[in-house]
Amino acid sequence: MKFPTITDAIKALVIALLLAITGFFLYPLIKPADPREAFVIALAVGAFLGAVLVRFQRRAGNNTGGASPEMVSLFVGNLAFKATQDELRELFSPYGTVHSVRIMKDRATRRPRGFAFIEIDGKKSEKAIRELNGKELHGRTLRVNESSNRQQNAD
Repeated sequence: MKFPTITDAIKALVIALLLAITGFFLYPLIKPADPREAFVIALAVGAFLGAVLVRFQRRAGNNTGGASPEMVSLFVGNLAFKATQDELRELFSPYGTVHSVRIMKDRATRRPRGFAFIEIDGKKSEKAIRELNGKELHGRTLRVNESSNRQQNAD
């Protein structure tokens, strides 16, 4: 299950507030005799505005023109404990846009666990794997490969 981001939640809240304000001003103009009529009208207006907003959002997402290719998550193992996110970002940046760097830490001690995940553009990910796998960083030989998705337990 994918949870909405904070940005999506804020957008939804703003849209809900706009619909509530619109309904507040439209209700006296329509003056429905039956509350069920008001409910049906509110649903129709909400569905219409929702469809319009979805269309605008899709259009805005398609304006990239395919410039942002698929992202690939790379696993970086045998990582020195003193390696930083900035160092990894700098190391992988010649191979495409680095979208995120996550150095995994132990939950109890909050110390690095010796591996990281890096999301980069998919176009040059194979080249990054070829050239950086076996490269030395802080005296340790890196192990770089494409990360596999974790299987969810059936329990």
